[in-house]
Amino acid sequence: MERLERASVQETCGPKLNEPRDPQYWLDQPGAPKPKLDNEKPQGKTVRYEELLKTWEQARES
Repeated sequence: MERLERASVQETCGPKLNEPRDPQYWLDQPGAPKPKLDNEKPQGKTVRYEELLKTWEQARES
């Protein structure tokens, strides 16, 4: 997009880029997405099958 803007290939409907800003500016705008978490995808854990069954049974009893 930047190259198209510089080349002025599309005079009437060409792209006009915003000035570069700090990412926090865009995150503070209304309707902006939430910033990524530090631990977005934590490492998975292996759980013994017997322990898993116990937790399911306890959850069903509650």
